[in-house]
Amino acid sequence: MTCIASRNLWKIFGNRVEALKGVSIDVPCGKITALVGSNGAGKTTFIRIAAGVLRPTKGYIEVLGIDATEGAENVRNRVALMPQGSLPPGFSTPLQFISTYLAYRGLPRSEALRRAREILSELGLERYINTKCNELSMGTQQRVVAAAAIASGAELIFLDEPTSGLDPIARRGFWSNLLKIRGKGSTIVMTSHNPDEVEAIADYVVAMVSGRVVAQGPLRRVMEEIGFSRVLEVYGDGAEIEGDRVVRIGGITVSYYREESDAEMALRSILRAGVRARVRSVGVADILILNGGDLYGVYEEP
Repeated sequence: MTCIASRNLWKIFGNRVEALKGVSIDVPCGKITALVGSNGAGKTTFIRIAAGVLRPTKGYIEVLGIDATEGAENVRNRVALMPQGSLPPGFSTPLQFISTYLAYRGLPRSEALRRAREILSELGLERYINTKCNELSMGTQQRVVAAAAIASGAELIFLDEPTSGLDPIARRGFWSNLLKIRGKGSTIVMTSHNPDEVEAIADYVVAMVSGRVVAQGPLRRVMEEIGFSRVLEVYGDGAEIEGDRVVRIGGITVSYYREESDAEMALRSILRAGVRARVRSVGVADILILNGGDLYGVYEEP
């Protein structure tokens, strides 16, 4: 079943910036879908349109069976959104912020308080329950906002960069909670700059470059479609690199190999030349690198 379906979706802002260029995406229900891409790829714009808070310039998008352009209010009533970089009011406590948000969505006060306490406990935030939000770290404040969206029990939850600013341990704890929520039947659509995060928890991935979709589908299938098994990354100049495909990103050379043995042989040669390098498995970041994305800097291909 599809929870979001967009067809030839465009968004052109007043300054003529084309944020989305004919985007067609299908998001499955009951899964974690990750939108990946560099800043300016169009991820946040797509989420805002799908959540009913931004109108597309042209094209069609259906969310939970509703025309998200003509029925934006109906969509907003059925989804929850954590905007990128959003923080709770500094004067409120996490308990006050989340319970007020849930009451605003129509829950009785007693139920709102119960859910707020429950989600704070599940996300490991119970020790901050009565602490003023402006006394919390930026990462913890972001977790509080994410907690409010999750506690809503909405059919579809949008999380825009939910783990930015979190340390590695807190980030993994948050991943665990998202997997639990998905297990209860919720659909989660999130944006991420973290390839490890996507590979750890996403069921479905949509890769975007400069307002266009360059790949989408179940994570394993999209990874297989890359067509390479190993990647040699060389940091700095001083060595000739050959591979089945070579991409240069600033001062880093990324060489792709279909055969693992070829990558290992190339690595040994590079290390003998005294140049820093490593061999790694193909990952989500390579979807963007191979399609002209600039996740790690200036993109050039010889």
